[in-house]
Amino acid sequence: MLRQPDALSRRSADEPSRKEPFFMPLRARFAAAFISPLLVMTAACGGSDDEKDGAKAPETGSTAGVTTGAPGGSSVSGGAVAAGTKGYKLVVPESIDAYTKSSTGTTPGATEAEDLGVKNAQTVSGVYNAPDPDPDNRATLGGARLTFYGFHGEIADPAKTLDRYLATVGDKGMKGKGKAPGTDIRPVEGAKTVKPAGFEGALMKCQVMQYTGAKGDGTAKPGADFRFPVCAWADYATLGGVDVAVLTEMTTGGEGVSQDEAATLTAKLYDLARQKT
Repeated sequence: MLRQPDALSRRSADEPSRKEPFFMPLRARFAAAFISPLLVMTAACGGSDDEKDGAKAPETGSTAGVTTGAPGGSSVSGGAVAAGTKGYKLVVPESIDAYTKSSTGTTPGATEAEDLGVKNAQTVSGVYNAPDPDPDNRATLGGARLTFYGFHGEIADPAKTLDRYLATVGDKGMKGKGKAPGTDIRPVEGAKTVKPAGFEGALMKCQVMQYTGAKGDGTAKPGADFRFPVCAWADYATLGGVDVAVLTEMTTGGEGVSQDEAATLTAKLYDLARQKT
């Protein structure tokens, strides 16, 4: 939590000023050089048990944007975090809607979780594939891939932790190992607070990311430019990040799936992956 001005005014003149620890960005997960149309993107799921968490976040409905701004900016608004979200862990479900788990992906490190504000952290991850909605349509060849990164422990400030996670998305590689030379990933616009139907007790934000491939400068194989949505949630015990990409668009380019679709999947993952400890 930020120190209030009145508290600062009471600080002794002899007391050394406290600097907030330098935030070490998470190791890259979202942008590695494009290698093939079936490039593995690490995926993730959120989840839950069957119990209600207590307080309900106001408003239900599809991705109602409440707060916009640059990733990592002002704290999220649009619903209080339920006190009952403490004491949960994350597991990796086998499926979510049409997406079936294909691998564990690249699991975040505990140190990275600490940097985000998750204490006593444990981490999970998963990669999920959905089949072609229309096998005869080359525009959907390969289907879509959903990647999930999960952190669970103790989160004192879910809003700040959520913003910190989204602020690192542009530094991540598609394989979780950093951006390849000549490639770039950055938000198209600021992250937006969303409230999918049925999502209660936590905070969620989504943003659209633009992937720009290397342009044949000799450092990496040229790749297509495409977009994909990223959504993340945070409560007092769990943090989950989800991205969804259309595999064909990695070679042809494209606008990707909608933020609404990604937010709905993220809300379902939140309900599936969380378990009471």
